[in-house]
Amino acid sequence: MNDQLFTSIIIPARNEWSLTWQCIRSVRQHTTIPHEIILVDNGSEQAMPGHFAKYANLHIIRNRWNRGFAAAINQGLKRAKGNYLVWLNNDTLPSHRWLSQLIHVLNTEPSAGLVGPVSNRVIPEQKISIQLSTPEQIHRFSSKFNRTNPQKWREAPRLSGFCLVYSRQVFEAVGLLDERFGLGTYEDDDYCHRVRLAGYRCMVAGDTFVHHFGSQSFRKNGYREFQKILRQNRRYFIHKWNRLPDG
Repeated sequence: MNDQLFTSIIIPARNEWSLTWQCIRSVRQHTTIPHEIILVDNGSEQAMPGHFAKYANLHIIRNRWNRGFAAAINQGLKRAKGNYLVWLNNDTLPSHRWLSQLIHVLNTEPSAGLVGPVSNRVIPEQKISIQLSTPEQIHRFSSKFNRTNPQKWREAPRLSGFCLVYSRQVFEAVGLLDERFGLGTYEDDDYCHRVRLAGYRCMVAGDTFVHHFGSQSFRKNGYREFQKILRQNRRYFIHKWNRLPDG
């Protein structure tokens, strides 16, 4: 495999270690491209299990408090060595050919800057209607669904940050995430907007499925608190860009 494809996969996590371990194991099992995983422990109250530190090519960054999604991703980006960079939520289950197909879109589609997969729990631009509950069902579906088909690629005004892939060239042009979005929400909208301002396109890989269990951390904080953060960050986005977010 060409080392030019070496990829840094950044996974922020806060508690939820069994879910995080399931994600990491699935990445390792279903990623043929050379890669490293950068796990950012964002102020967990629960101690990280010891076996995480023994995993080859798994680099761990520990925060004493929850610095938020954007800050955690930025920490990973500063540490990353890859020619390709991935944001990946810990509540996902990547499966067959997930990364190779996403990178293939970047390397094939002119001016593609960011690429994201389709999923079950995601913004409308990337959502497909599918009900899957067990890892076995998810892997079985992904094995059949994840087949390269450029006719399913499409441009979108925004992509969800639950799983995003881009090149180091795009990163160097656009820079780090805006940490003023705090705990999370709208930092991905902001980044997509900046990518488009830099002359790149946001692409949905409609031929690639990554399962998303969905916002586990926000669920624990409560719906009311989540809505408060959402409103605050929406106001900040509008103030920053003097426009409404897409979608």
